[in-house]
Amino acid sequence: MTLDELIKTVQKIDLLSNKASRQKLAGSNPSLIKGRGVVFDSIRKYEPGDDVRNINWSVTARFSDTYINTFNEDKVRSIWILIDVSGSTAIGTVRRSKIDLEMEVAATLAYSAIRKNDSVGIVFFSDKVERLIMPVKGMQGFWQIAKAMVESKPCNGATSIDSALSFLTRINCSASLIFIVSDFMASGYERACLTFAQYNDIFAIRVHDKIELQLPKLGWVKLKDMETGTQKWVNTSAGNFTNSYREQQLRAQEGYNGFLNTSGIKNIAISTNDDVAEKLSLLMS
Repeated sequence: MTLDELIKTVQKIDLLSNKASRQKLAGSNPSLIKGRGVVFDSIRKYEPGDDVRNINWSVTARFSDTYINTFNEDKVRSIWILIDVSGSTAIGTVRRSKIDLEMEVAATLAYSAIRKNDSVGIVFFSDKVERLIMPVKGMQGFWQIAKAMVESKPCNGATSIDSALSFLTRINCSASLIFIVSDFMASGYERACLTFAQYNDIFAIRVHDKIELQLPKLGWVKLKDMETGTQKWVNTSAGNFTNSYREQQLRAQEGYNGFLNTSGIKNIAISTNDDVAEKLSLLMS
């Protein structure tokens, strides 16, 4: 995908034109950290029910009444988009590859957020962080993001969502909105997601291709794992192979959906044949 193609796609979608732009991407979102804010506002008299931890003892000592500090809730937060560039994202049999689909999704999210004056950071990851763009603002920042996206190619590594989230933890990322754009062909990410979701909003966007559930019957073929590089011969026309393959993929999908739904992490799946604008509006509703 070229830079021009990516920009044209993003401009066609432009979530700002529908209700999605008034939801989670809006810069006026309240902080995820509940309770006392972080920005001092003013001093007023104490009222029943106020948090006693906010009492301004210096002012109270000077007057006969009790006074408290008030705070405005911090409404500024960063948006991070984690983009899976592992080997499995090279797959694509309809319209585009998974990695091209990921870039369309991520670029649209970044464009919408930056147009609302939010700051956006990008983490390209496989089994490690492949590239990092610290949060940027403005259209100049978006061009930097878009250029990095069209330059990104699938890597040889596997998918490690845990590594990407752990990296954000190390750079002290909190009270942020996190989008994970991946095929989620991974394991061991559950604990990291739960821990991270305590202090951040997480949206999971799983990209997939129809061939991942239904291999064509081509007889004996050599299949290659795009993440590990291992190869083996299989008979794709054999009923026992196609059935077991499909069941394996469905179990993995059910495990992914079950975990995210029970943990309260909002999620959606987008196929390489789907309309991105329609799917993203569902995600943000």
